Amino acid sequence: MKSKEGRQTIRLFLIPIIIAATLSLLFFKAESASIITKPLLANEYLDGELKYQMITLGMAGIVLLFTFLLGPVHFRKFFALGKINAPVEPVKLIGLTPKPGEGWLQIGRNFAIIISVVTFVFIYLQVIKGNSIATHNRRYLPWILVFAISNSFVEEMITRFAVVSALDGLLSSRLIFLTSAAIFGSAHYFGTPGGIAGVALAGFLGWLLAKSIYETNGIFWAWLIHCLQDIIIFAGLFFVYLSYAA
Repeated sequence: MKSKEGRQTIRLFLIPIIIAATLSLLFFKAESASIITKPLLANEYLDGELKYQMITLGMAGIVLLFTFLLGPVHFRKFFALGKINAPVEPVKLIGLTPKPGEGWLQIGRNFAIIISVVTFVFIYLQVIKGNSIATHNRRYLPWILVFAISNSFVEEMITRFAVVSALDGLLSSRLIFLTSAAIFGSAHYFGTPGGIAGVALAGFLGWLLAKSIYETNGIFWAWLIHCLQDIIIFAGLFFVYLSYAA
């Protein structure tokens, strides 16, 4: 019994690894260009972002490796698309009370739309309003999708999937969701959207997406909803950094 309990609790060592990896994202955001010094793209902003995505994909790979080694059963349980229309556990505090027959297919879709609208409003007011993408930079627009897919995968694996996998069976589902929300939300204070509003929005998103992974036994809704937000965010950043850049 002790041996089994020891194998279970060793997964708690993933939490400091996850926190360190999350904090490293802030460091790599500022230092990626100095880590990979050779230019990869002609545009300075795109070059820095590409280097950041490459480095953080490696970081996500390391976190996934530790997650698998310390808890292979739980890793396999959640590392899948999952049951897309799994039942949704009601949360009356926020008005999440699915109607009879409604599952994650309906709830996930609804939240994808609502959160995307809220994110767009924040991004429009913070970075898009008053800016426009220079005509000669519009050829770079496909990079929005590339960065969004990569960034959402990295952050989901580090701050969501790894947290759920590490704490599954060790803490209640509520505490698992709150842990992911705290890690993801606090890291966005200096992000986009940022400040207290950014922390609140990211914290709620972290809570919701951790809930989706836990209840569907998969990453489909978490990755999809997160990717939609990143498409909006990167589009906004393009309006800032590609307005006058050569």
